[in-house]
Amino acid sequence: MEEKGLQDQLKEELGRKHYVRAALLAASLGVSEQELRDLRLKALWQMSAVSRNLSGTRSLAQQYGYRKDEVAEILRKRAAEEKERGGYKYLEPCYDTHSSKYLTFEDLLETRLTQKDK
Repeated sequence: MEEKGLQDQLKEELGRKHYVRAALLAASLGVSEQELRDLRLKALWQMSAVSRNLSGTRSLAQQYGYRKDEVAEILRKRAAEEKERGGYKYLEPCYDTHSSKYLTFEDLLETRLTQKDK
């Protein structure tokens, strides 16, 4: 009975495009590794490109067991796919409070996600 409730919640979260929560629910439901990986990649993209929250991206990557270089490569690949599809919305310059500049998503990755930890 509880699993049915979790599956309903998973469907709801996917419908809302809340991928971080969906990945958490999917992990607790024991979905296939590929499905879980796909949800986690969507969550990382959403956190980094859609929300422009690189601190959150780092935290998620750590929770998911990804290295910083893996995440950077995954996000670069996804950005290239979006660009090919004509999905420029999340790639356009956006104000970055850390640098006080307008940065494209690619610039943001290069300056913030790939920087050395202090």
